[in-house]
Amino acid sequence: MTVSSFDMTFTARDGAAYDGRMSTPAGSGTAPAILIIPAIFGTDAEMEGLIEDFAHDGFLTAAPDYFHRSVPGPTADFQAALDRMNSFDMAQGLMDMEDCMAQLRSHPRCNGKLAVLGFCFGGSFAFLAGTRFGADAVGAYHGTRIHSVLDEADRLLVPTSLHYGDDDPHVPIEQVEMVQAALADKDGCEVVVHAGGQHNFSMPTKAGYNAAVAKAARDGVITCFSRM
Repeated sequence: MTVSSFDMTFTARDGAAYDGRMSTPAGSGTAPAILIIPAIFGTDAEMEGLIEDFAHDGFLTAAPDYFHRSVPGPTADFQAALDRMNSFDMAQGLMDMEDCMAQLRSHPRCNGKLAVLGFCFGGSFAFLAGTRFGADAVGAYHGTRIHSVLDEADRLLVPTSLHYGDDDPHVPIEQVEMVQAALADKDGCEVVVHAGGQHNFSMPTKAGYNAAVAKAARDGVITCFSRM
């Protein structure tokens, strides 16, 4: 068997059903899972490719249409993406993430271990998945707003790999330094700043993509998630 990718349906506790994308690793056995919380552009073709890449590394990987309650579907329109981010209901979004985690963990191909990986907007959600919702590992690429939830840093007790660029106007280095300071003494947590990294360094079709930085960050996250 080879990697398989397909559309799926996530179901929230209030009965809301919405689209998602899943890739299963080769073979028929169980594997650790990765729940991806996408950037504000949603689960577009680029994100679908990134999901499949993690399946090639042996992870059951899925991402929801995280904006299904407001403006569903992917969008390439930056202003539309920004508007729906700014109106996003964080409390509802966290409940939806918790439900997604439970659904993915119960999948017959999942071995019970689950990491949450956030891209940009998804960064703070990944962090909170580790502090509040029992994620077994946490990762983020150019994750925004993590500095705003550092009062929960003491509850982050799982392998964590956070990656930033040193030339990212959306995550100023002052915010990154706050994250570094909060996690400095925590075993298994790394906060890496990549020279020459801009925002979206991990996203091949976006301005700011940097293949070398993307590979280094991805290698760090894969190593982290392998410790689940």
